[in-house]
This record gives sequence, C-alpha cells and structure tokens, in this order.
Amino acid sequence: MRFFLNILGFQTAWWACIAGVGHGFEIPALLYGLLLAGLHLRFAHQPRQEAKLAVLALIVGIAADTLLQMASVIGFYGWALGPLSPFWLWLLWALFAMTLNTSLAFLQNHTLWLSVAAGLVFGPLTYYAGAQLGAASFDNTASHVGALAITWGLALPVLVYVAKHFFTPPKGIS
Repeated sequence: MRFFLNILGFQTAWWACIAGVGHGFEIPALLYGLLLAGLHLRFAHQPRQEAKLAVLALIVGIAADTLLQMASVIGFYGWALGPLSPFWLWLLWALFAMTLNTSLAFLQNHTLWLSVAAGLVFGPLTYYAGAQLGAASFDNTASHVGALAITWGLALPVLVYVAKHFFTPPKGIS
C-alpha cells in the first residue's frame, strides 16, 4: 500500500506544481507538496534518513536546474530566490528523493546503467511535459534535449547510488 501511495503522492504533487505554476495556484500547490512531504516523513520507517536524502536531492536539484536555467536550456516560471530555480522545483526534487526508497526502490536492485538510461529518457520527457503544461519555456532543440538528458543521466544514478548505500532502510523494512 505504501508503494502505491508513494507513486500517487509524487504524481499528484508533480501535477499540482506544474498546473499550479501554469494556472496561478503556485502557493496551494506548494502547500500540498509540503503536506505530502510531511506525511511521508511522519510515516517513514527512518524519517531522518529520508529527510537527509531529500536535502541531498534538493541540493543536487537546485544546482542542476539553476545551471540549466542559466545556460538558457530551459526557463522556469514561478517564485524563485534570485537566479535560482523556483521553489516548486525544489519541492519536486525533495519529493522525488522520497520515492527512491519506496516506489523507485527497484532501481537500487539493478545495475546503475538502468538509472542512467531512465534519466536519459525520462528526465527530458518530464521537463518537456512541464513546459507544454505552462510551467517553463523550452526550446525543443537537440542540444537542449541533450543537456537535459545528460543532467538526468548523471543525477538519477547518483541519487539511486546514494539512496542505496547511505539512506536505505535495513532489509525487511520498506
């Protein structure tokens, strides 16, 4: 049940943030995402570990998305702190980290090349979808798609590796 709630929670938060930015409901979307993060931590078997992983993913995400934005690969809409990526993206990175030991835990049991491949494919698709739904502006050129693919082709396996080796609950606990 936790598995499905984790998937559902992340997906609804993604849609809420994207639609929230695109349609003027950014604050309710952020509050919804924060509520989900709080509930996840409340019911996690190791909330400190989950929180630490979320903070690490947050740092990776802020750096990656800010660099992508500064390189004009993608332009994000929404509230931001100076030139950094917007707050809704920060929240999505933290929530994404909270899937790594639950709904995406299967990635930890496979070669890191699966995470590389998933990042190469699904990273750009997710950003493209977000732009199509009004949360960002994106030039669908090979170089921009390539930059997103490389970013996620590196970020996802790093986060999966770190989750597996430093932030995974002991066997038998999920």
